[in-house]
Amino acid sequence: TPPLSLESTWLQLKSQWRTIGATTAVAVAIAVAASFAAKPRYEVKAFLDKPYAGELTELNLGRSAATGLPLFSPEQVYAYFTRRLTTDEAKQRFFRETYLPSLESAPETDEAKQAAYAHMLKIVLNINPPPEKPKGGRDLYSVDVEARSGAKAAEWLQTFLSQVSEDARKALIQDIEQSVTLQIQNTERDLNEKLHTAELVRNDRQAQLTEALKVAQAVGLKDPQMTSAQPPRQDTAASFLDGSRLYARGTKSLQAELEVLASRKDDAPFVDGLRQTQAQMNLLKELKPAERKFKIYHIDGEVIAPLKPVFPKKSLFWGVGLFLGLALGTLISLIRTGLLRQLLSDSDEQAREIYRRTDQSKA
Repeated sequence: TPPLSLESTWLQLKSQWRTIGATTAVAVAIAVAASFAAKPRYEVKAFLDKPYAGELTELNLGRSAATGLPLFSPEQVYAYFTRRLTTDEAKQRFFRETYLPSLESAPETDEAKQAAYAHMLKIVLNINPPPEKPKGGRDLYSVDVEARSGAKAAEWLQTFLSQVSEDARKALIQDIEQSVTLQIQNTERDLNEKLHTAELVRNDRQAQLTEALKVAQAVGLKDPQMTSAQPPRQDTAASFLDGSRLYARGTKSLQAELEVLASRKDDAPFVDGLRQTQAQMNLLKELKPAERKFKIYHIDGEVIAPLKPVFPKKSLFWGVGLFLGLALGTLISLIRTGLLRQLLSDSDEQAREIYRRTDQSKA
């Protein structure tokens, strides 16, 4: 059989235009029906960024050098949110509290629940970390949510972000409360230590004055040996005050100071830095982080319910139907006219000829 020419092939296919047209029409009709029958899915995407510094004003109230607590930066607060955002706990909470109740028939078995959870992770909820090489400087996390309607997709996105924000906020508040409690405990220990040290110093002073009083009484010194008119020598001034010659102050002065120290009920006014420590304690106790209003993340833009679904794309369905209809109609026409058999025969003949020439060249 002589090989087929392009012109003869075209003429034979042209004679089968009814078959090709009918097949294409059927395929396009099926594609159109499928595009209208397919359940639509709407997508909402949100880009997430760290909060502004001004949105942390209330959180940082009372945090200063006076309390020993540093200010929180937007990056520190946002880190709590992003860590929670990427955990399985956040996805599982959304699955339990939001996605499962929305299903028409809730899965009853564990296998069905696992399948529903896998479907949710594959289709409904997608969390994308910042790209390694962001385009246009957008180094942001993104969250995609798909649902049967645009309003539902927007609602689910807001719900998921609210759940993540709530859990991240709880973790942040818990850490703050623990740090404040630790700071209060350390300050209380410092305060008690200062008061205890002041008491020991007072007792030591009383012991020194008691011994000096005994010495002054023994030598009969009633009046101090140091006055403004008769100051001690430079090398003996220290011993006149607190050293071995403390008795030189005289019995009157020593007895008066002993009586004052014995009647003292509170050493706080005589402790250096005690009032500053007490003020720090009061500031720390006034901190109530759980009552603070602040943002833990910021949405870049607005969450708007989409008007057009991302699936199905009708033009894509129709294009695929048109292509498959033409391909199938052409194949049927080739079979009906015998062109397919002849094309395969010509192909086999060409293969055998190539194989024969290859053997001859090797010989």
